[in-house]
Order: sequence, then structure tokens, then C-alpha cells
Amino acid sequence: MRRSRFFLTIMAFGIGLCLFRVKYQVMALEKNHKEIVKSITESKEGIHVLKAELTHLNDPARLQKLAMTHLGFVALKPIQIVTVGELPKQTSEVKVAVDPIEALMDALSAVSPQEVPGTAVKGASNAVA
Repeated sequence: MRRSRFFLTIMAFGIGLCLFRVKYQVMALEKNHKEIVKSITESKEGIHVLKAELTHLNDPARLQKLAMTHLGFVALKPIQIVTVGELPKQTSEVKVAVDPIEALMDALSAVSPQEVPGTAVKGASNAVA
């Protein structure tokens, strides 16, 4: 009888300790869960704000106003529309190069200097080679 009572007392004490430990583990997990839920909520709110900002930034009326203000873009005039035959002809054949810089330089040298805006010196594109 004494052994069983001692054994039951030790068992009850052990179960009490286990319950105590499990209780605090559950409390820690609940705290962690709340932090994760809070983080997810903040992330969703941040995404919502970023989507609203992107919608504002991509507004066509706003972009048109900025293009007109900073870039000088205006609506096309009928005189600006030309046919393919009215475009300037190339003076030489453009070769396709592996190097993109070389291809760009060849394309620039294929158009006569008076047709390329911003070219003040003839042969400036050949001096880079």
C-alpha cells in the first residue's frame, strides 16, 4: 500500500510537471502565432498600399501630363505621319555583328550625317573603332 501510494504521488507530481511545461509551451506557441498573424496582416496592408500607389503612378492622364511637362511630348499632328516611301534611305548595307556596340556604330554610319540628329562631326563614329 505504501509503495503504490508513493508511486501514485511521484506519478501525480510528474504529470503535474508535464502539464506545467506543456502549458507554457502552448502559451509561447500562441504568442508566436499572434506575431505571425500580425506580420501577415501588416504585409497584406503594405501590399494594398503599394497596389494603390502603383495604380496612381500608372494613371494615363498623369503620365500624359508628365510626358508633356518633362519630355515635351504632344499629340501627333497629321503632318508627322509619313509613308514608308518617304523615310530616308540607308546609304550602305547594315551588317549584323555579334558585338551590340559594333552593330550600333555600323547602323549609325549607314545613315548619312545630315539625317542623324546630334552629329556635328563627320566620321566621328569611325574614330571609336
